[in-house]
Amino acid sequence: MSATTEAPAPKAADEVEKGVVCVIDLGEHSRRRVRRLRRGEGRLMEKVEDAIAALQENGVLEENAQTVVVVVRQEPSLSLFSDDEDDDDDDDDEDDD
Repeated sequence: MSATTEAPAPKAADEVEKGVVCVIDLGEHSRRRVRRLRRGEGRLMEKVEDAIAALQENGVLEENAQTVVVVVRQEPSLSLFSDDEDDDDDDDDEDDD
């Protein structure tokens, strides 16, 4: 007697459930607040928790969804020492007649 097992058939592309990516911009904050967020503490962590709760209430995220918070800081620019003309985005508001 031989035992055979069948692997479940792969789901079609329409049936595959993909995760939802939500980006929440909390704006600029001090280094201290970012450090506290990295440790899972502070006002920013409270804002993240509130945003996640709102997304769960609205049905965007499931109640048992795992949450991942990624903290990235922008490196300070060295524009004072650079001769690049790429940094003229701020000049768009001025009239160049």
